[in-house]
Amino acid sequence: MTRYRNIYPELKQFFSGYFHQDWTVLHDWKGKRPSFEVIVHEFKTENPQSLINLTVNELESFLDLNLTEADLDMALTRELGSCVYAPGMGLTYRQWLEAILAILKESAT
Repeated sequence: MTRYRNIYPELKQFFSGYFHQDWTVLHDWKGKRPSFEVIVHEFKTENPQSLINLTVNELESFLDLNLTEADLDMALTRELGSCVYAPGMGLTYRQWLEAILAILKESAT
């Protein structure tokens, strides 16, 4: 079995640090519904551009593997520390990861 956590250490840090089991309850949502987009934007504001770039590169490489949805689910939850159930948000795991990538690649305004 591929050890994604060893191949993608920045993704492991990102998912386990920002999308852990309590990600929806530890953030101050100010009365709004929890949103992964808010968390990704928070990651961008809290970290240097060099770390964001590393995370982008790893996420692009991970997506290039073209894993099945089942394999993405397993890799994200068992290897990379994510506690997000993308289908619960009406997304496939690929769609969720692509949305994260798009936010990470947005220019700062």
